[in-house]
Amino acid sequence: MSLRARILLCVLSGVLDPLGFAGFGLAALSWVAKVPVLIAVRDLPPRRTFAFAMVYGVIAYFGGYYWLMHTLENFGGMGPVAAWLSTVVICAFLAVLFGLLLAFVQMLRRELHIAPVWSLAFICPALEHLYPNIFPYNIGASQFRFTAVTQIIELTGLLGLSALVVLVNGALLEFCEARLDRRRVRHARWIVPLIALIFTLVHGFIRVSQIDARSATSRQLTVGLVQSNLAARDKMTRPVEVIHRHRELTQELIAAHPEVELVIWPETAIAAYVPHDQASLHHVLLPQRPMIVGAITQTADSRRQNAALVIAADGAITGRYEKRALLPFGETIPYEDSFPWLRRLFPHCGRLRPGTSLLHLHAAGASFIPTICYEDIQPARVREIWQQSGPAEAILNLSDDSWFGDTHEPRIHLALATFRAIEARRAFIRSTNTGISALIDPAGRIVAETGQHTRENLIGRIPLTQNTNTTLYLRHGEWFGWLCVGITGVTLILIWRRRATRR
Repeated sequence: MSLRARILLCVLSGVLDPLGFAGFGLAALSWVAKVPVLIAVRDLPPRRTFAFAMVYGVIAYFGGYYWLMHTLENFGGMGPVAAWLSTVVICAFLAVLFGLLLAFVQMLRRELHIAPVWSLAFICPALEHLYPNIFPYNIGASQFRFTAVTQIIELTGLLGLSALVVLVNGALLEFCEARLDRRRVRHARWIVPLIALIFTLVHGFIRVSQIDARSATSRQLTVGLVQSNLAARDKMTRPVEVIHRHRELTQELIAAHPEVELVIWPETAIAAYVPHDQASLHHVLLPQRPMIVGAITQTADSRRQNAALVIAADGAITGRYEKRALLPFGETIPYEDSFPWLRRLFPHCGRLRPGTSLLHLHAAGASFIPTICYEDIQPARVREIWQQSGPAEAILNLSDDSWFGDTHEPRIHLALATFRAIEARRAFIRSTNTGISALIDPAGRIVAETGQHTRENLIGRIPLTQNTNTTLYLRHGEWFGWLCVGITGVTLILIWRRRATRR
């Protein structure tokens, strides 16, 4: 195969991959996206494979993470060229994951004669589990609207769905290679993926039916989400106006829907610092219903935290949760306490302190597992609270995606968050400043959502799940990911021993 043909195939996969990912909504492409690049490198040694895979990876990640340019330029103080170059560098670092994936696949093909259809199924989840990434990339996340296949997540986590997607890619590769090599198709290489897909679909249909039946008999809570369409910069420069806007929208919401039982404001809707010992916010909120609001709180020693406050109908603060996973170089500087000079290098970074609470929030007679911002795309955050405080009746998230502009990032963030509902089998409430706010049912379906960069209220009813049953994933976490890591490690040891024997 010519160099030009190999590069074109890598570029094709690099384009198909992000188009199939969450933000673009062409999920079917994820089931075939890796086939072109696998064909391009099928006869290459691992080192050359890595180089071609990097071409594919940089294009793929840039298509999915282009919105970083907006953040770096508008909030990082970079010029357009510097923001573009920085985004490319970040994408190149992330693309190493794809480079390692295909290099390992080729290594196992050459050394152990393991076909890609099998090696992809354990190497891909292993690398997705181990490779560092603030914004998780799991190819399985592309299927967030394909409810029948996403239910497998309650057993294996999102990594199991990624394994299924690449397994199907491997099966399609077998058909292509059989044609290119003028040989018969090896039936096990497509029958096993087909059986895995059928099992996943059958499991999904059965579980969705069971979950819907349970939700139909559960208590329903009517919630109202306030989306002001005021961005992070507005909150920093006009905090009083932001509170007034939220208050106006709340009054409109209650007037139009007096049946609402709980009103929710998004992350840092109250940007003016709320003293940690303050007992009431009646004079600020004028609440007519129980509320949960995002706020910046401040302790007596001036330590500020990103918090979710529970407000009773009389304005009393009855509960709080402080964000535990602060955004590096956004809300905090990692290791600043040990190396204070880092502040001089990043003067515009926030000075927030992480919270430590693993308790539920209680409002309107319901209990919630709270998360703030990108904690909702970190499965471990929900599991920690579940294991510490037991099951709650629903999951709550307050976010602000205005940092990323009118891009695909809010859709990707929402897509990644939907899987927490499946893992815990609880309804999920997600309130944001500029969109996309949403209500998600225990099967992971988005049943109601706002527009993006719109001023509106969202009202809906969610089922409150009161049983104490837990899923395999919540009990054992990323067991499937670690299993794949173990299998990958064993194969690499076998390769090392073979090479040592030859030497």
